[in-house]
Amino acid sequence: MPNKKVREIENSELFATMFDEAEDRDEFHIAGVKIEIAEQIYRMMEKRNLTQADLARKLGKKRAYISRILKGTNNFTLESLVLIARKLDAEWYFQLTDVEKPETKVYTMEMGNMRQATNMLSNTDSFCEEIGWEHDWDQTVRYGQ
Repeated sequence: MPNKKVREIENSELFATMFDEAEDRDEFHIAGVKIEIAEQIYRMMEKRNLTQADLARKLGKKRAYISRILKGTNNFTLESLVLIARKLDAEWYFQLTDVEKPETKVYTMEMGNMRQATNMLSNTDSFCEEIGWEHDWDQTVRYGQ
């Protein structure tokens, strides 16, 4: 169980910012895929009751090679992944999927109302509330004069 200091760090704004920045880097996603592959190999080895040494023997490799794979520190070729799967009496199932990104809302100002890009009008008060703007309706702003 993490101690109090670790929880404070994990909940800090700096940690969140650093994590967000890391997620933008290709290396972050590459490491994630390596870990996912390693976990799948490990689970299949457990299912087949194989040790690292057993799998290494089947592949004609050293146990250290399997250890690096399971630590996620080894780069994979498609050939090596297919060979590993075949020696585990298994197959890989790869799927490329869309990345879910947060919806971006675009608004335009039209005679005192905010219009969303979908051409649906929304009340200026609710829009300002939604985006956290404070407004003073006693002051008038005029455009195009």
